[in-house]
Amino acid sequence: MGQSVARSIPNRMEIDSALGRMKVTNASSAIAWDEAQRVARVSYTAGAVLTSADGDFLAESLARFIGTSGAPFGVLADAAGLKGTDAEYRAKASGFFRSHRDHAFIALVNLGPVIHVVVELFRVGTGIQLKTFPHEAAAREWLRAKGIAA
Repeated sequence: MGQSVARSIPNRMEIDSALGRMKVTNASSAIAWDEAQRVARVSYTAGAVLTSADGDFLAESLARFIGTSGAPFGVLADAAGLKGTDAEYRAKASGFFRSHRDHAFIALVNLGPVIHVVVELFRVGTGIQLKTFPHEAAAREWLRAKGIAA
């Protein structure tokens, strides 16, 4: 009792090596990686509150996808349905993105008012290259301007 659903459902991975695409999922989120574009597309389960386990899932998945070359990469996150994050999630996500501050670009869409405030505080606190957008087309355009084929 007291254990979150996210911890009781195993992570899954799907790989399409012909297209250079991978997708990993857990109970709270899905991350689809496109190697050719170097973009991770993130979406969330409706009502998700991200926890420490989700922070580990994000950091470990992105680290596996991007490798160690230091090449730029983008994250395009659709926050529709995301209800919140806890301090442990934010600490793990900020640790990962701070270590990739010079070559990570994060574009977010569909943020509710609470998540929008959390994201802005996260951006200011970490100094990472993160921007919110009213729609996906604008987010993709910003990523392209940063050299990420989105």
